Amino acid sequence: MSQEVAGYDSDSGLPSSVVEGVQTIKAGIVSTALMLFIFLAAESESGFKLGVPAAIAKFVRMPGDVYLGFSVFVFIGVVVWPLVFAAIEDKFEALPGSGDIAVRGVMFSLLLWLAFLGFGSTGMQLESSALLVLYLAFSFLAHVGYGYSLGVFYARFTR
Repeated sequence: MSQEVAGYDSDSGLPSSVVEGVQTIKAGIVSTALMLFIFLAAESESGFKLGVPAAIAKFVRMPGDVYLGFSVFVFIGVVVWPLVFAAIEDKFEALPGSGDIAVRGVMFSLLLWLAFLGFGSTGMQLESSALLVLYLAFSFLAHVGYGYSLGVFYARFTR
């Protein structure tokens, strides 16, 4: 029985699902790095008054430990969300305008953004409405960038 018939990758000898999972995680690494860069830019533009690290820790249900919360956030962004996206991205094809996988990635990330606002951003005490607008804009931009790059790199690495 050939490796292709048995469901193994011809180059590595690993099961094709394992190879696709690793490639999906590679897309998650790139996308999470982009998101973190955008969040870092937002924090530096606001003089580190936005509280994005605290919101991230609160989002992953670890409000008292910013470093552990950040680590969990990175793990979820690199491993969990990309694998969830890989499992459900074909479900977005039914929506209008979702013929492009990058658009499906953005749609997926908008769901994540709404969850981030609902679970991670409630009760934040920003000093001014300008900081609130900046927080909303940068968190939206970070999530859209994450979703777009996740879709693009997922397609590039797995197809």
